[in-house]
Amino acid sequence: MKIDSDIESYTSSTEINTEWMDNIPTYEESPLVPDLGEGEIDHSLMQHYSYKYMCQGNFTSPVKKENLKKCLEIGYGSGIWMMEMASEYPNCNFYGIDIQPKTPDSTFPNNCEFIKDNVKKGIPFPDETFDFVYLRMTMIYIESNKWKPVISEIFRVLKKGGWVEFLETDMTFKSSGKILKSIMKFWIDMFEAKKIDPKLTRQLGTILSETGFINLGKIRSQSLDIWLYVTADISYKNLGFDTKEEYLKHIENLETEYSEFKPYGDQYIAYGQKPLN
Repeated sequence: MKIDSDIESYTSSTEINTEWMDNIPTYEESPLVPDLGEGEIDHSLMQHYSYKYMCQGNFTSPVKKENLKKCLEIGYGSGIWMMEMASEYPNCNFYGIDIQPKTPDSTFPNNCEFIKDNVKKGIPFPDETFDFVYLRMTMIYIESNKWKPVISEIFRVLKKGGWVEFLETDMTFKSSGKILKSIMKFWIDMFEAKKIDPKLTRQLGTILSETGFINLGKIRSQSLDIWLYVTADISYKNLGFDTKEEYLKHIENLETEYSEFKPYGDQYIAYGQKPLN
């Protein structure tokens, strides 16, 4: 299996329609993370643009832009990635699937379609429908024994020569202090109770290869996520705080820990192409 670390960067056009951004929906919901409310919209934007900066664009796989006619995002959440891509590629139709979506209720590109569905039960499209399938922080919410069936479904709905790209995390931080360790232990324990293994993201390349994908690429990028803030509503009670405000005040102390321990986590980007024959 060939792993490419040096890949072409794709940067977004600055001449795009951004009218839909005036009323962006809340941060993505999931079976683990509750509705975080309108006050968390900024966190959704921060996360999106931090990933975009890290990837130097909205995707990293060597997709030929002129070939983009139909794209699918699995776990679109707030829809910000999908809507930005739809503005940038107006001749491409974008479809999004999410089990608990926040479908935009204001202006958004007319080449977007938002669908409520459970990808673990299959992808509701015919064989060889899409040129590109994108997932970001989605597989981390899927039970470990369902990864291969989901990826097989992605393989099925991709056109020959089409691409899939994942951006995931393994939920671990290196060189962390006491506060960060205690918070992340809570989340790891919760995932394990749901039969989810975040470390499986490290094996994405192998799983893609076993499914039949070729021209694989894999990148590991170090970063410190904003997870602690966007999940405050569910974290504070489980960590023994009476109010969300007390929890947020507590994690402000992380700045001291950061300067001492300089913690970092890994983001994993993996992509692959469906063979032409």
